Amino acid sequence: MAKIALFLPDELLNYLQEKGKEPKALIETLVQEWRQQNQIEELAQACAIIDQLELGWTQEWQQAVIKDFQG
Repeated sequence: MAKIALFLPDELLNYLQEKGKEPKALIETLVQEWRQQNQIEELAQACAIIDQLELGWTQEWQQAVIKDFQG
């Protein structure tokens, strides 16, 4: 796994430390959630484009794909 360094203002670091004992773990969780949200939004955009192209996707099929994607 690659390592990155983050430089945070003292007040933000203090805030993170107040919220949990492991700021690193909190930051990792937030980044993972952000990435998952972006993937969900991209999937929703792709479904909207397919709707516009009228390729025969049904609403039920789209919902099944979204549920599968979300886990």
